[in-house]
Amino acid sequence: MKYLIFVIFSTLSLHAYSQHLNKLGKIEIDELPQMPEYRIDKINNEYKIINDSHTFDGNTYFKTPNGFITSLIVFDDQKDFIKQYNSEGKLLATILSDKIFNLKVSEDGNHLAFYNSEKLIYINLSTYKADTLSGSFVYEFVEGNKLIYFDSESNVVWYDGNQIELEQQAFQFMEYKRKIYILSKQNIFELVGNSLVSKYEFKGSFFDAKIIDDVFYFVDKELKRRTESFTLYKTTDFERVVLFDRLDELNR
Repeated sequence: MKYLIFVIFSTLSLHAYSQHLNKLGKIEIDELPQMPEYRIDKINNEYKIINDSHTFDGNTYFKTPNGFITSLIVFDDQKDFIKQYNSEGKLLATILSDKIFNLKVSEDGNHLAFYNSEKLIYINLSTYKADTLSGSFVYEFVEGNKLIYFDSESNVVWYDGNQIELEQQAFQFMEYKRKIYILSKQNIFELVGNSLVSKYEFKGSFFDAKIIDDVFYFVDKELKRRTESFTLYKTTDFERVVLFDRLDELNR
């Protein structure tokens, strides 16, 4: 059983040149070299994040409107942790868990969620209330601060207090132009109220998706006669879907 322990205490910008499929069929972006906002060092066998005049504990970094959130994620017997700091770098809280996977932080920096290898943990950082939700590795903060997640045991999507049945496995949630999309193995659905509207049906199955420069890109993976092919599509409204790149055994 997993336990949470709380300890409370009183540039260069990115410009995408182009996007294409890499040799694995994933969407790859060619970018300008950038100066990182922070660096990670190992000092006295402890991971530290150095950002300007601040030094934080951990090896994962999030900047929030009101401060910073860091975490230590390691693959050994040590407990992972999440630490919350204010804008002056003062430690406000430490959250310990046996394991922390896929940590996500809301846009306002007041909520976070992670998977502890058994359950989805959702924490309000204003009250430090923790909710243990159904086991799920597929979740996202959308509309800024609302959590949407897929309950794989019941095949249900939970969002804003509502549950929406989904017969397929959900692989990813994406917010695009103020609309919420659910990417499953066979379809891209738009969430409309409590209903799912299919916007695209994969010829094969879903493989990857990204939003780049306000364009929605996704990859359709097809298996034919023991060979596989990957097709990259792009769209801005799902009314018109354009083939953008393709990878198969002939050009791999």
